[in-house]
Amino acid sequence: MNLSKKRYTAAVFGIIALLVLIGAAAVLTSKKEEVRLLYATNGDQFDTAAFGQFQQSLAANLKVERKPIGTLSDRQLGAYDAVVPDTGLANIPDKGHLKKLQDYVENGGHLLLDNSFASMFPSDFLGAYQTKLIAPQTKPKFEYPAVGTNVQGLQEVMKLFSDNFFKRESMDSMPGFYWGYGLDPSTAEPLVMLDGQAIVARNKYGKGTVLLTSTFLPNRYFITGYDLTSGMDPKQGFGSLVTQYNKNRQLDPGTTYFDKKDLKLEPYFHFAFSSAGAQLRTEFVSYVSKEIYGYSATKILGPYGRPAMAYQNHFEAMPAFQNKEGIQWAELTKKYNQIPSYSLVRSAFYWGQWKESATVQLNEGTNEKPAFSGEKPASYYSSGMHLQAEGGPVRLAEYPDYRSLADALDKPHRLVPAFADLNGDGRDDLLAGSSDGYIYVYPNLGQKPEMYERDSAPAGLKLPDAYGKPEKLLLDGGQPLQTGPHASVHAADWNADGQVDLIVSDSTGAVRIALGQGSGRFAPLTALQDPAGPIRVPGPAAAAVGDVDGDGTADLLVGDADGKVWLYRAPQAGALRLSAPAELLSVGAKYAAPSVRDMDGDGRADLVVGSNEGDLRVFRQESGGTWTDQGTVNGTTLNQMGTNALVGGHNSVPVWHDVNGDGVIDLVVGQLEFGSPIPLDSPDFPYKEQLQEFLQYTKDNHLELYPHVFVHNFFSDDQEKKELALHKQAFEKLGIPWVMPGTNQHTWRINFPDRLQTLSNERDQDIWFNFGFTPSHTPTEPRLGTDYIWGLPFLLEDVDGSRSEKPMLIYTPAPVLRKEGANSTTDIYDSYVKRDMPIDYFEHIEYHFPDRAGDLETFASYLDEIRTQHDYNFMTEPQMARSFLATLTTRITVSRSWADYVIDNVKDRLSDKGLHLSLRLGADTSKVPKQAAEYTNTSGVVIEKGEKYAPYSLTTDALVYTEQKGKLYLGLGKDAELHIGKGAEQAHIVRSNVPFALDAGQTGNWKLELQAAGMQQIKIYSPQGLSIPGNPKDVEIRHDEKTSTYTITRYGDKTSLSISLGNPQ
Repeated sequence: MNLSKKRYTAAVFGIIALLVLIGAAAVLTSKKEEVRLLYATNGDQFDTAAFGQFQQSLAANLKVERKPIGTLSDRQLGAYDAVVPDTGLANIPDKGHLKKLQDYVENGGHLLLDNSFASMFPSDFLGAYQTKLIAPQTKPKFEYPAVGTNVQGLQEVMKLFSDNFFKRESMDSMPGFYWGYGLDPSTAEPLVMLDGQAIVARNKYGKGTVLLTSTFLPNRYFITGYDLTSGMDPKQGFGSLVTQYNKNRQLDPGTTYFDKKDLKLEPYFHFAFSSAGAQLRTEFVSYVSKEIYGYSATKILGPYGRPAMAYQNHFEAMPAFQNKEGIQWAELTKKYNQIPSYSLVRSAFYWGQWKESATVQLNEGTNEKPAFSGEKPASYYSSGMHLQAEGGPVRLAEYPDYRSLADALDKPHRLVPAFADLNGDGRDDLLAGSSDGYIYVYPNLGQKPEMYERDSAPAGLKLPDAYGKPEKLLLDGGQPLQTGPHASVHAADWNADGQVDLIVSDSTGAVRIALGQGSGRFAPLTALQDPAGPIRVPGPAAAAVGDVDGDGTADLLVGDADGKVWLYRAPQAGALRLSAPAELLSVGAKYAAPSVRDMDGDGRADLVVGSNEGDLRVFRQESGGTWTDQGTVNGTTLNQMGTNALVGGHNSVPVWHDVNGDGVIDLVVGQLEFGSPIPLDSPDFPYKEQLQEFLQYTKDNHLELYPHVFVHNFFSDDQEKKELALHKQAFEKLGIPWVMPGTNQHTWRINFPDRLQTLSNERDQDIWFNFGFTPSHTPTEPRLGTDYIWGLPFLLEDVDGSRSEKPMLIYTPAPVLRKEGANSTTDIYDSYVKRDMPIDYFEHIEYHFPDRAGDLETFASYLDEIRTQHDYNFMTEPQMARSFLATLTTRITVSRSWADYVIDNVKDRLSDKGLHLSLRLGADTSKVPKQAAEYTNTSGVVIEKGEKYAPYSLTTDALVYTEQKGKLYLGLGKDAELHIGKGAEQAHIVRSNVPFALDAGQTGNWKLELQAAGMQQIKIYSPQGLSIPGNPKDVEIRHDEKTSTYTITRYGDKTSLSISLGNPQ
């Protein structure tokens, strides 16, 4: 009996112990509520665009895997909540995978089908009476029937994006677009209708669902993949766009090497379609989550669950440094509690300015076979090395009109170079004819390496000689030699007396000679004549001297404004009356400027002719005296249009002269050059004091500067590396930190031949985000084209779908704000707000102060309204990037302890008070890269209720949260719990643009540590009031009585604030 009692007691205690262990396990272990998604492929080949967008989906509770469908049993397939078949499976014979997918859905799975599968499945599986091809549409009128809560997000993406798109475009912009199949719905629930056909529809089949998408979205007409190369299907019709583009493009004369419309159109990455497709795919995961769990959890691109907003300001224009516009803009943003973000160019320049200049292509070959490099690191918008004079590069008159780099220039401004020893020191001085009607003399100073500090010669070659300050060339009487506008000059000993003479012309086309008198002085101009009288051609004219016919006597060649080159033979040296003109050739452009040189070593003089196009064309003299166009003088580098032609500007004038004294004749080119760039770290930078004041201001105001990188579409890999190294060197010399910076592209350009070259080279220099560039071959520019109306940040992938250990985060600026009229863009911003999309607003702030500052306030005030009304977090662009990186790489966990799961289910069954839900959300930041820095722990999500929980309110213990339109947004700086029910009216943080630490230990008194410098803004809900003891002068508090919120703003370094809740002062 006693033994039985002992055994009984032991058994009871054993059961109790087991129950305690089970209870402890139930409390301590969790049930993960995640969506397991399979991306099903045909072997190792797959669409990296679609898979990459699922990998980087904002769906917080998504777990995605990629496997060949043929390797999975029905049971293994059934373990996934959702399946997305790769489009490659639609292009192979059915090997049983279609039936396997049908069975998967029938047994409770959720299937997302690309439109390419529409004709492959039975109609009843898709919920259709039939499927049929959609007729081509020019301006499709989509209809959006009322749908259930769980699929409203999918429908919203389609509606908002198509509304934004078709307000600006018709399908004429996508000629040949293949619309694919639509459904005549039977059991399917149409989400989007077109002409009575469902083009997006959900069908319940057995226990599961199948969702069929359209060809419009996700879009495969363009490249949409995160490797910037994938996602495009040629069968969707892009080839028709190429044909249309080539047919419609019309170039202005003179822009062959400047207007990129002349470049071949190739498939290109489309930011807008990529963003919309990514959001559609995320919404599919959200839909599945709502179907399974009754809610969805989606990451928000900004700190603590609220979207980010920032400025992108490229600081590059020379007058902006002069006028301190960077400081003025920063101060203006404070009026709106905002902050600028500056990317700094390596060399400042003048917008729309063209100036006469002289460059040299040092001859790396021989006199018999010249060879040239072309573009150098200091060429900028030109080619070759700039000839240097005291005070900077040789530059003269400015073009009178504002013209951008790609614009046509119709006026004949150009520097016309010549060389002659005018002071008898044994060195040839530089003469330069200018559009102001004067000829300038730059005395040769010999070798001055310090004057070429920023412009190295090709390996093994001497630097060019340097020159003194220019002075006007004088006649023998002491007065300047003056012509009409557009003076040209050529130096030669015309009369063989041992003195250099000058052949001079101008806009009149008259050709005259100034005979040399020695000591650098010249006789008054005398007209050269032909049998008809004074020589005159359509002006302006440019002359050259050379023995063209090989008779031992120098002849006169004259290029005219119409592009023709004329030959005037001289009967003997010094003749002032020449033969009748013979037209040798036409260069096919305006403002011909000939030079004489044997280019092929055959002993006959050839012609190298400049023109308004800016290139140098070689005309070979044949044995019979005819001339053959041999094409352009080329270098080893590619110009901005992808050819080897040497082009340094417009209105080119070639002269052959040994400028470095190595015995090899070099090619000097006078021209009209864009921008007049000067490096910020150059001794010749004209606004050093203003620059230093700006740099000090950025330090004092905690503004991070990062590089605004210059490359063009055809820089080689080596050129890009050198440019980045020079930019980094300039930052170091100026005392600007280069510590894991971001960037954006000057003129938006990246490499064309290798789509990833520029971004890869930047990543190798520790640059980790680029929020401003035109993807390779894209014909429009950021913020202006429909290609950019939507944007979503993503991590750059390699072409195989992998990602480098070093991150490269990609994004694009929001469209330019237009508030009124047919071109208004406010509808796009409305979509951004509805979709919780971040806003990176680009604007050039140069040339605005003081007269045009109001233009800046237009968008500043508009963005302030969005921030205030919709609780965006305004921050700097680097802070925004850190927040994005943290969000994209943080692993969000959504779980329920088994105890809560069991208890909630028991309550659901026994209680008449509705459903119960207890969730725990956590953030695993172990994979967040170091570049996220202080923003590592700032991720946040939005919880959106599905049909199951739609009637219920949610409450959370998160430090940061807000509810908007039935959605609960919460920050996950620490783990948070979420429950069904109404929470107590207690103070909490609504949003914060900087990382923080909060000590709320003492009732009614908070200690808030702000962990990032700059503009710090935090919004707090406090129905009992709020104050900051001492009312510090650097802190602004704005109280919204209606919402019981207090927005605290401060500019400065990291700090701590003491906050009292209740009885505000």
